[in-house]
Amino acid sequence: MLSPIAITISQAVLLGLLIAAIPTLPVDSLFGQEASTRPRKTSPETQSGTKVGSKQAEATQTTGASKISVSDLLEKGRVHYRAARFPEALAKFEAALKVDPNHDEALGLAAVTAFRLDSQDQARQWFLRRAELANQKPSVKAFSYYRIALSHWRRLHDPVAKAYAVKDGKAVFKLADVDAADAGLIRESIREGLTFADRALQVNANYAEAHNIKNLLYSEAALAASSEADALKNRSLALESLRKALKLQLPTTERTATETANFNLPTVRIGEIPGTTDEKRRFTDEMRRLLEGGLPVTRVSPVFPSARPSKAKPTSKDPASSGVTDKGGAYSIGSGRGALTAAYEPGTVKVEVLISTAGDVVFAHIVDGRADLNGSAILAARRWKFTPARFEGTAVQVSGVIHFEMKPPGSKAAPTPTAKTR
Repeated sequence: MLSPIAITISQAVLLGLLIAAIPTLPVDSLFGQEASTRPRKTSPETQSGTKVGSKQAEATQTTGASKISVSDLLEKGRVHYRAARFPEALAKFEAALKVDPNHDEALGLAAVTAFRLDSQDQARQWFLRRAELANQKPSVKAFSYYRIALSHWRRLHDPVAKAYAVKDGKAVFKLADVDAADAGLIRESIREGLTFADRALQVNANYAEAHNIKNLLYSEAALAASSEADALKNRSLALESLRKALKLQLPTTERTATETANFNLPTVRIGEIPGTTDEKRRFTDEMRRLLEGGLPVTRVSPVFPSARPSKAKPTSKDPASSGVTDKGGAYSIGSGRGALTAAYEPGTVKVEVLISTAGDVVFAHIVDGRADLNGSAILAARRWKFTPARFEGTAVQVSGVIHFEMKPPGSKAAPTPTAKTR
């Protein structure tokens, strides 16, 4: 049996992995940088679209003899945010909004922090409030609408990836077989995401990021299509938006383009990246056909957790050792030791990855899995390496899902590779 200290440490490691799995966007995006067709400044003073020291930032609330300054709350929130203490940062931004519910910068900071915490419903509400403030600048309005569309894509991605599979060399996804709640969520998120992306483009027709999010939304619609005709239609719309995003994208630094998870950049969403040459012959994803490169050159299999349930030492006070309680009744080991035994069984984990233009995995996120296996799968996925992908001669990112079949040490080897990429 694991000691309380060991359990605490493993939980802390898993929490760190989950926080690290949230999409990491450039600082300008995280703090509400406005939509613009020109190169952007990302200094802390301009990241939120509101100048530090403005009249709005000086709003205060008097409680007894004390005064709470919005600008002070925002600065404390930024400190927490930069240290990746997102819950603490959000608490400060929410406190600022209690002082001034319509504070432009506070709404932007609260929204991007909620996004990082994967509180997508709350993030969308704050982005919408910010967009619809009276006399809001068009650039901030377009940015806020775009981020709502991005949030809808994040919301629907997991249900689509979870249900998508390849059987007998063919892609299989039947919306009718998906849980009713997930099926409704997929339809709604595609519809609402496209609506808000279009709103952003109505404000700024040259907004590359908005075109890219339309590409990703249409790509999900193609994967979840109920017929090949619908899939073909949505793939065509995705490619049309991707080409516009590539044409309009701004130059990025090498670090931004290759070392950070940035869904703003033109990205190809595929159903499967073949893990082996044999898989490539048996199945070729339609979007994958259009890419040059983007194939795995380094595959790392996750390490199955070594913790195996230990037998309890018999004691007169431990009913688990005798099966009889101190009152003479039957004793069940319940979910504790039984859960440990079940956890040592083989399992499957699906990990979403974002592959940079350099071929590195810069983002990894659990789509479907098991708590005791997820951490190892995330670590393995981050170590995969791919050849750089190009679409019609231009470097692009690739979004896909790695499928890990994990077995305890000593299990009979499977006839197929332990890792597939979808």
